[in-house]
Amino acid sequence: MKRLISLILAIALLLTSTHVIFADDKANGAKISLEKAIEIARKSFDLNTESYEFSHSYYGNVEGTKQWQLNWNSKNNNHSISINVDADSGDILYMYQWKDDYSKQSKLAKYSREEAQKVAEDLLKKLQPTRYKEMSLKDDNNYELRYYYNSPTYNFYFIRKVNGIEFQGDGVNISINKNTLEVVNYYFNWSKIAMPDPAKAISLEKAKEIFNKENGIELAYIIKYDQKTKKNIAKLVYTLKNGNRPIDAITGKVLDYSIYYPAYDLLGAEGAIKTSLELTPEEKREIEQNKKYLTREQALEIAKKYVKIDKKLELESESLYKNYDNSGATWSFSWSYNDASKNEYSYVNISINAENGEIVSLYSYDSVRDNAARTGTPKYNIEKAKELAENFLNAVLPEKFAQTEYRANLNQNNQVDKPISYNFNFIRIVNGIPCPGNNLNVTVNAYTGEITSFYSNWMNIDFPMLDNIMTIDKAYESLYKNVNFSLKFINHYDYTIRTTNNRVVKLVYSFDDFSGMLDPVTGKPLDYNAEIIKEKEETAFDDIKDHWAEKDILTLLEAGIIEAGSNKFLPNENIKQKDFIKMLIKSLEPSYVVIPYAYDSADEEYDDYYKQAISRKIISEKEKNMNSEITRADAAKMLVRAMDLGFIAEKTDIFALNYTDKDDIPNELKGYIAIVTGLDIMSGKEGGVFAPNDKLKRAETASLIVKFLKVDKE
Repeated sequence: MKRLISLILAIALLLTSTHVIFADDKANGAKISLEKAIEIARKSFDLNTESYEFSHSYYGNVEGTKQWQLNWNSKNNNHSISINVDADSGDILYMYQWKDDYSKQSKLAKYSREEAQKVAEDLLKKLQPTRYKEMSLKDDNNYELRYYYNSPTYNFYFIRKVNGIEFQGDGVNISINKNTLEVVNYYFNWSKIAMPDPAKAISLEKAKEIFNKENGIELAYIIKYDQKTKKNIAKLVYTLKNGNRPIDAITGKVLDYSIYYPAYDLLGAEGAIKTSLELTPEEKREIEQNKKYLTREQALEIAKKYVKIDKKLELESESLYKNYDNSGATWSFSWSYNDASKNEYSYVNISINAENGEIVSLYSYDSVRDNAARTGTPKYNIEKAKELAENFLNAVLPEKFAQTEYRANLNQNNQVDKPISYNFNFIRIVNGIPCPGNNLNVTVNAYTGEITSFYSNWMNIDFPMLDNIMTIDKAYESLYKNVNFSLKFINHYDYTIRTTNNRVVKLVYSFDDFSGMLDPVTGKPLDYNAEIIKEKEETAFDDIKDHWAEKDILTLLEAGIIEAGSNKFLPNENIKQKDFIKMLIKSLEPSYVVIPYAYDSADEEYDDYYKQAISRKIISEKEKNMNSEITRADAAKMLVRAMDLGFIAEKTDIFALNYTDKDDIPNELKGYIAIVTGLDIMSGKEGGVFAPNDKLKRAETASLIVKFLKVDKE
């Protein structure tokens, strides 16, 4: 499997369409022979390839790039290596290797990021002795959670700079194994096509003026799913109106990229209608709610008012389901037709609000209709099609349509001579403020005028107003102050130039990557969940210097298991149950809900960690006591349960303890204490005692969590 992944990754790195050639060196015109390519690859990474199977391919792409792809697979173990060598220059373009050991290594890094960085830099200087001077290491301090303890590698991106200007996508990516310092992945890209002259670029102020006019920002409502209330809520933000579309620094034109809209975290589970012989109160409520819904026949009658059902179409499926946010229910009907002998197929799908009969969505396709359209001339231009879309909305949802504003798709059909259809988006306006996450969307066939698709995303939620919202001018000022807007080289695909692969290098003004949202009161950038991004600082505790547990505390800090919410760790204070639970759960699975760490956090911020701990039987609901102080016995029990060894610990008769206070240790605890002792997670105290009732210090907790993570559980 790893070999297959390696091959797929290598092929995916080719930037353009590729043709495969199996031929000798002379036939393919390569300056670097296969023999020389093998020599370069082995020397570059100091490979000993004895007892390895070897295979190769030769690739050429439309830009004239020629590559040898070399693959070694060990006969003795699951070790695979793939290396691409430029057949003209001899540059290493790509390397990836996999070993079984990579999936079995310690969860905590054996080597520091700084040590891995030196390995990466030395490799870069070795493979690109001249070009490395034209690259700089991309600072990753702007990225939250840059490193998890269970990630197998440290990753470094050395970005190319041309006349001091970053070239996005060009440079070198290197991944270094955190426990062996082996190079796991190397990817080199260096565009060879012509680049614009920075001396001809418009000024930064001119670029800002163009961005403000053509792209712009606006006060808008975004919809997010609130984890605490388990409901969708609306939040006010300043957001990019027409996306982070780059400004061509030479022409001043806005480049057509995909339109950006803020991320909407609309998570939820669809409910199912329950039935039971003995109905619970919840089931009874569900049944009563179901009585309020339209019957199948009623919903089907309404559906047929909006869609034309040809005789050849058969009703394929029908369903009634609760909406994911528990806002009601939806009837859905699907018809289809398929004649393989004639290569004809069509389908119609429509969804109806099961409570009020409003149309929610509509999709239809007919291969005969669309194939015929391709040979004719469109009957409707975009203006006429928009009129048809508006007439449709006025007929089906007049009240909602009256609360919308047309928002043009700036990229629509801009490269198509004869579009088959036009798409129109009408966004909801609330309190005079746009809400892009609520909208009505209609697609009109340009040849027949039929409505071929429609959907309504309209939520019955509150839309709050805020005091002290900054003016739009202040918002622009905050945007440019807090988010870097500067010159960059980018690879741009321009389908109007009709070149072989349509790729050109552009010099543009654009923002660095960010969510596209600002807090409307402070102007600070927001993350993708519309929360203010905390400034990334080099975190350090000022109360752990020369402490016996300093190394362990810093290890957990680097791993993200603890975070520096303040400059104090308080190593000699007793640890509270809630903080022990949080550290332990984050040690087990960092992908659980990540909550910013703070010692004075409200208790409810720990709820998700307790839910995980209780579900894993690390602690019971009865044992939950957030602000209690953890004893050594408490810690032993939770650590053993976290390893799923609680059932063994309960078999007390098979354990013996050598501690001098063993007779004072309750029988039900002896198994837990024996296991953590035997695994060297915890040890005795002075005088040969275990002291189960002694309170655990915060520093001691850090030390035993590190030991816990180093236990070989294989």
